[in-house]
Amino acid sequence: MALAPKTGQHIRSFSTASDGGVAIIFAFCCMFLAAFVGGAVDFARLYRSQSAYQEALDAAALAGARAKQLGASDAEAIQAAEAYLAVTRAQIPVDGSVKFEVIEVGTALRAVGDLSIKTSFLSVAKLEKLPFKVKNTARFGQAPDIEMSLMLDVTGSMDGKKIKDLKDSVQDLIDIVIKEDDSSSKSRIALAPFSSSVKLKSDMFERATGRNGGGYKRCVVERSGGEAYTDAAPAASAYVTPIEDVWPKGNCSDAKEIFGLSNKKSDLKKMIASLNPGGSTAGHLGTAWAWYLLSPHWSGVLEESEKPASYEELKEKKANGMPKLRKIAVLMTDGEYNTQYLNADSTTQARAICANMKDTGIEIYTVGFQVGGMQTAIETLEGCATAPGNFYKADDGDALRAAFRDIALKASTLRLTQ
Repeated sequence: MALAPKTGQHIRSFSTASDGGVAIIFAFCCMFLAAFVGGAVDFARLYRSQSAYQEALDAAALAGARAKQLGASDAEAIQAAEAYLAVTRAQIPVDGSVKFEVIEVGTALRAVGDLSIKTSFLSVAKLEKLPFKVKNTARFGQAPDIEMSLMLDVTGSMDGKKIKDLKDSVQDLIDIVIKEDDSSSKSRIALAPFSSSVKLKSDMFERATGRNGGGYKRCVVERSGGEAYTDAAPAASAYVTPIEDVWPKGNCSDAKEIFGLSNKKSDLKKMIASLNPGGSTAGHLGTAWAWYLLSPHWSGVLEESEKPASYEELKEKKANGMPKLRKIAVLMTDGEYNTQYLNADSTTQARAICANMKDTGIEIYTVGFQVGGMQTAIETLEGCATAPGNFYKADDGDALRAAFRDIALKASTLRLTQ
């Protein structure tokens, strides 16, 4: 009769027999964990790709619809949209196609994309691709009128290629916002170039400062007192200060005059072409004048054709529910604000002006051109912008042109529907 094995022998036998099974289970767990982690990476890539393509498709559809709105044929409008999307396709390669189509009797452009990304990890599970869809429709019709002011940095640091890039970018924006035959629209653009001061036309200088123009160079700096950071009309206690009052030898030779609201494209472009850089960066002055040119409180300073509409019109709606009017300030600079005269530092003043300007209903877009790691400048521009998406950081001329174009398209007479 066989003797039963001892307990220790049972345990050793089980251990030996289970070694292979444990190894298999461990290997399976590792494979499952790797697939899980790898799958998460692939799905994260999917989300980023879909988000990037939806944003690019929105911009492309607006670009195509705007081209159509300006008189392009259906084929030209589609080509404009495809060219806009091509940048993203080059940066983020995906499989599949995007179809653009002009619809609704030429008043809208529809975009539909069936796309996919190739997987990096899920392919081991025979899942070679992850599909996603993007779509939208850009429409135009009864649209709001636009009053837009452009604060343009023409300081000495803008010399060379940078000033050319700025001129090209602004001229693009003008072409988008204002049509040659825009008789049905009241959209207008004003220009507020600045450096160490701001220069005014003779009549405007006298009304804004309360001084006779004789003997003055017509360059002004900030005003002091309780209305320093508001758009209250200039008056005895709230006049703008001539530069000679605080800096008798102040240089005004490089300054270009403020240009009030206008829908005359040729005049606006001529003004842009004449800009020459020079001087330091009094960004708060540019910010203030970008506001004054849109403020109905400053109507008494401006020429009849330049007078802005009332703030009340911002609350009015057209028959299709769109706003009757939008007031938009675009603030562009290439560096830190470093010049002030009567009050706090330029950055502090600019931030206070921006906060008060936004309270009136004016929308603010900001553009930092080659600001690199200038954190104070970046924070000022981010804080001035009405929303995070209204701030642009342009590292080169192409990016600057894209930023101004994007602002123009967002401000234009178009709306996106999904």
